[in-house]
Amino acid sequence: MKNKILLLILVFTFSSCSIFQKTQTVSQNTETSISESEDLLQKFIGVYDIKVFGTPEGDLELKINVSKDGDGLKSSFESEEAANAFDITGTEVDQGILYIDIYVSSYGVNIAFEIYVEGNQVSGYLADMFELEGTKSD
Repeated sequence: MKNKILLLILVFTFSSCSIFQKTQTVSQNTETSISESEDLLQKFIGVYDIKVFGTPEGDLELKINVSKDGDGLKSSFESEEAANAFDITGTEVDQGILYIDIYVSSYGVNIAFEIYVEGNQVSGYLADMFELEGTKSD
């Protein structure tokens, strides 16, 4: 009988200690993650002056405008020549890298810009083959 009473006291003691723990509700966690994702996107908004090296057509100079579109981003080429040569199919940020998916109508292929942003300097790749460098302005 003493063992049962002792066991009961221990159970009440340990369960009462858990009452004082702080918990976070699901709604609080969602609000925090939304504001963090908005801060992440803000880093990538701006106008990119990019030079892509060694493409079959030679070095390409492009100007891409990245803006906020609802919960995500959207991109557009500022020159009409680039806008006619490439169709932008999507813009997203994944693990701190800006990806701009494009369709190249002259070759009939989908490729992507992979852009790393450090301050106002950008670097990365086009189609994982061609290096690119440039600057970003707000």
